[in-house]
Amino acid sequence: MEDSVKPLETSTTSIPAKLLFSVQDQKLVESQIQPLLEEYRLEVTLVAYEDSHQHQFEEADLVICYLSDDHLRDIVLRFRNQPWHLGLLPHPEMKHGRYGFGICADIEEAISDIVGHQSEQLDLLLCNEVPVFNSVVIGDAFTLSPGEAVIEPLAVRVRRFWNLVKSIHQVKFHGFQLTTKKQKELDTAALGIVAVEHGRSSVMSRRLVADSYANDGMLHALVLAPRSVFEMLRFLFASLFLRNFWSRNAPSFIGLIKTSSLTIETGKPVSFTRDNQLESSDSISLSVERRVLRLRPGRMLSIGETATESKEVVKAQALPLGKAKLELLSYPLPWMHHAATDEFKELFMIMRDSAKATPAYLTLMVLSTLLATFGLFANSIPVVIGAMILAPLMGPIVSMALGTLRQDEQLMLTSSKTIAVGTGLALLCAMALTLFIPLNTLNSEIAARISPTLLDLGVAVVSGIAGAYAHARAEVAKSLAGVAIAVALVPPLAVAGIGLGWMDFSVFWGAFLLYLTNLVGIILAALITFMFLGYSPFHRARRGLLLSLFLAALLTIPLAMGFSKMVIESRIVQQLDGMDIGGVTLTDIKVSQRTPIRIGLTLLSDTTVDDDTMDQIKQAVEARLQREVTLEIGVKVIR
Repeated sequence: MEDSVKPLETSTTSIPAKLLFSVQDQKLVESQIQPLLEEYRLEVTLVAYEDSHQHQFEEADLVICYLSDDHLRDIVLRFRNQPWHLGLLPHPEMKHGRYGFGICADIEEAISDIVGHQSEQLDLLLCNEVPVFNSVVIGDAFTLSPGEAVIEPLAVRVRRFWNLVKSIHQVKFHGFQLTTKKQKELDTAALGIVAVEHGRSSVMSRRLVADSYANDGMLHALVLAPRSVFEMLRFLFASLFLRNFWSRNAPSFIGLIKTSSLTIETGKPVSFTRDNQLESSDSISLSVERRVLRLRPGRMLSIGETATESKEVVKAQALPLGKAKLELLSYPLPWMHHAATDEFKELFMIMRDSAKATPAYLTLMVLSTLLATFGLFANSIPVVIGAMILAPLMGPIVSMALGTLRQDEQLMLTSSKTIAVGTGLALLCAMALTLFIPLNTLNSEIAARISPTLLDLGVAVVSGIAGAYAHARAEVAKSLAGVAIAVALVPPLAVAGIGLGWMDFSVFWGAFLLYLTNLVGIILAALITFMFLGYSPFHRARRGLLLSLFLAALLTIPLAMGFSKMVIESRIVQQLDGMDIGGVTLTDIKVSQRTPIRIGLTLLSDTTVDDDTMDQIKQAVEARLQREVTLEIGVKVIR
């Protein structure tokens, strides 16, 4: 909240004030600052800081300080719970006091705020009984550290990011035992903790601590606990180069504690900075003394309008507890997040339910297969898409991937049985329906599913990634219908069943190969995705990963052959389409790779095409392709 302090009524009379300064600044104060104050109708009495202990301040004195942070700490300790009014000017060595009390960097604007604003009763944050103006940073908080309100040049940020990346292997978690004012206890591990009295203290905290004020009696502790190197690097990059990123996407690994006092026990000495002053301790006490300073705040400070103390808040869902905490303290920060069992218990329960061949699953398999078969015979794309959405196969396949990843034999067995039952049921239903439909024509929808290539494996891999991510993240589960459409599991099964009904095993094998491609591709991609999401360490996932890679490698052999044929056909079409031979144009090129290769095409001519012309065209095509061909020619005469 900008400009939230209340202005004073304007007055033409002089206001008595005392100016506290260090003797080393005396010449500057007398030559520049005192005249500026007098221009604002302040009747100034100069008081050297070094003599201020003996100076007798009168009740309701306005004391303006032009002091460093170190001197100001002493002043606020002496002035707390006193009737004197404080005003602050931006001293070059008062960086943290300026941030903490919202003081303008321009001295004339700061004087204007002192003259134009009423005094407010403000809180004071103490760390081990020492005043804190800006922040306390415990452990390794990296770019979460406050005081970065000034945007650094790009070159400086690049250098800083590179230095952090080089030292990422040295990152260590610290054990923290936190106790709040109301005796709420939290035993966790984190890289570091940043404590601020209000959210205006830093670029990060002002975005994460939006409902904070300088007089609400609360401090705010941000606990930084990324679970992997990748998560840490993403955080560092976004913090340094995407300055508005965290205003839209709060880091998922930050815990928040809002309380009036906080005790932090570490078990062994840990370094911390208090307004950038480095210290070390195994016990840190943070507390807020409420409304003890009577101060004329700067325009950049948020002042709460209510006098009531805010409620204590502890948000620790993102923090590692129990076994997860012990793992982070025992080992270096892993490249990938290793979730503890209690963190994915809900997902396991969902996957175990999805792995079962329930009556609903069997019913949907029958209905989706029948719908897909009718759609294929009708050559209807919308009907086939409807069957894709209806198909329930994605659930047990993703469950199979998770079971393989975790080497959970029960989950693997249940899901494999469910997949086998669904596959067999789909083949039987499609075959049975084909026997009752008097059609034996290879239309475009059926033909599209009997020649799988490496492109289909790519579709299956991407769909597997999306399916695993959608199951692991409840907020994107609504996208599962789109995943089902993309991977199209049931239509290939229906085509395979049609092939069995026709007793055409080339159709059956082509379609069933596409189904196997989808099945193995999804399992492999989902397995890798779950591993990256931290649902299993690599040593446990190795066996299942190697098996999936082996099956995928076997499938790539026929798929690569199919892809090679597709490339050859595409080149032939590209070479012949639009070719002009003696005033005849070749179009609608279709290639069938047989021996010799068979090419269907349409001739566009303004006259009838005789046999000699067709022979001439055949010779020209063979010369262009440098191979023997068989042509299936259609003629369109354009008049």
